[in-house]
Amino acid sequence: MSRANVKSQFMFSPSLRGSHVKAMYIQQEIEGYKGNPFIEALPPIFEEEYVAKAIAKRPAHTDEQRKLGKQTRLHLVQQISDYVEVLPIHLTLEQRLSRLIRHGYKARNPFTTEYVRQFNVGFQELLNGGVDEEGRNMAGVRSTAASFAVLGVSGQGKTTSIESTLLLYPQVVEHTSYNGNPFTLKQLVWLKLNCPFDGSLKGLCINFFQAVDAQLGTNYFQKFVSRGVTVDILIPNMAQIATLHGLGVLVIDEIQNLSTMKSGGAEKMLNYFTQLINTIGVPVITVGTYKAVKLLSGSFSQARRSTGQGDLIIDRLTQGEEWNYFIEGLWRYQWTSEKCPLTAALKDSMYVLTQGIVDIAVKLYMLAQWEAIDGSNKITSSLLKETATRHMRLVQPILKLLKGNNPETLSLVDDLYPQWNVMDDFLRNSSEKTTMYGHIRNQTHRTEKVELDQDKLIELVKTALDFGADSDKAEKIAEYVIQQNETERDIVALRKEVVNLLQQNSNDKPKEAKKRPSLPSRRNKDEFMDPDDLRQALKVTSEKEDIYSKLADAGNVPTDQELEKLIFTS
Repeated sequence: MSRANVKSQFMFSPSLRGSHVKAMYIQQEIEGYKGNPFIEALPPIFEEEYVAKAIAKRPAHTDEQRKLGKQTRLHLVQQISDYVEVLPIHLTLEQRLSRLIRHGYKARNPFTTEYVRQFNVGFQELLNGGVDEEGRNMAGVRSTAASFAVLGVSGQGKTTSIESTLLLYPQVVEHTSYNGNPFTLKQLVWLKLNCPFDGSLKGLCINFFQAVDAQLGTNYFQKFVSRGVTVDILIPNMAQIATLHGLGVLVIDEIQNLSTMKSGGAEKMLNYFTQLINTIGVPVITVGTYKAVKLLSGSFSQARRSTGQGDLIIDRLTQGEEWNYFIEGLWRYQWTSEKCPLTAALKDSMYVLTQGIVDIAVKLYMLAQWEAIDGSNKITSSLLKETATRHMRLVQPILKLLKGNNPETLSLVDDLYPQWNVMDDFLRNSSEKTTMYGHIRNQTHRTEKVELDQDKLIELVKTALDFGADSDKAEKIAEYVIQQNETERDIVALRKEVVNLLQQNSNDKPKEAKKRPSLPSRRNKDEFMDPDDLRQALKVTSEKEDIYSKLADAGNVPTDQELEKLIFTS
């Protein structure tokens, strides 16, 4: 088979293309990052404010544009299709990518003896030899690479999030010299590939060489891919090229395509990813839908190096703080001749018609504006419903299933909803805590493998401390309250629940808290308290008495209305 035939058999899917820059070395503050040209050539560590501004994609918009002609305004509405609102997942993803790349390079300094020795040993031997009890490969390199997965519902912006984050970094850095020493190398900071539609490892290897050639102007495809070439030959060559060009991270999108492989095929590819991470030292990020959960919950999840990163699961937005933030931001970009304010009814309609799926929400709003500009120039709930029915027929069956919220029927659509036994296996086998965003957090039992909402946890711990709990008890009560409630529940209600739990005596702990030895009896503290001491209010006169109400009535704490104002204006 000729190379041309190989190319036609394994169609190259054009990869994401980033910027090319000349190396400029930045002095590092972190000791472990110093003296490594691969790290020093990266941009500075980004702060959240920079990331938010860089990732956001918002159309140019002014109210004056409402006066423009109808056809011009129809064109302006098209800009909404590129809209990206920065959500917490974007910031989390960038922070993890930043740490993943830099930490992965720590063991891959191109000026160390061990790094150079790998090319003398040979990559077939390195892969076959694995690592010793100290985690070192045959050349003496102890990998610092890690991996995590980004999984979730289709249409929620997984690919957009990862691509926006990757593009913050140059893709290729051209080195010529370092500290006065010749150093001619094209460093490949990141490479993003789509898993072949048939899940073929050979297809992935071939796409890798084609993508590297496209970015670096090399001819590795011509050099390594020929008639009769086998996967066993391509794999070590791929590892060699990844090492030679200092690949910072390999991102594999559409990883759910592995589910089409015959028995053993998916495991072989995942085993190779494990070798890349643990033996060669190349970080790997896998991206896919819920269909990939089962694939990644087995030996691959357990074999990946533990670094505290953990996987990310992105589900559709819930009707709460994040949905309001998203839809209020999107609604600003409006080109009807008359301004249509976003009412509570319109917020609800948009959610019901899109079920919190970002891609569908953006498309519906764009289509509705076109309909409005062609008609009454008003966006109403009825117009939104008519537009969804007329123009979004293909997704209506899926949205109907989501509205029904029946786990048995939802699990049949494995791109949109996980099978819970599979998700449980995934969480149980994970060596790290999994961070969840969106609707799935309300459906998943909070275990030690699911990361708690840290902002709410801190607020609840503070509340417990303010009302007299010691630090140990405050943390246990706060964790208990979060574990027993939906994540979108109002912080005011959660605080009240913490205060109410403090009514219990020292032997009446939350069910999941560990019992501690009882303390020796002490003198009654009440006789030493000032009459206005808040702890006097903790003396409950009856089991049914609401301690928070008692405190509010006494003027010691704000009422519900006052507390809401205090929280949301602080």
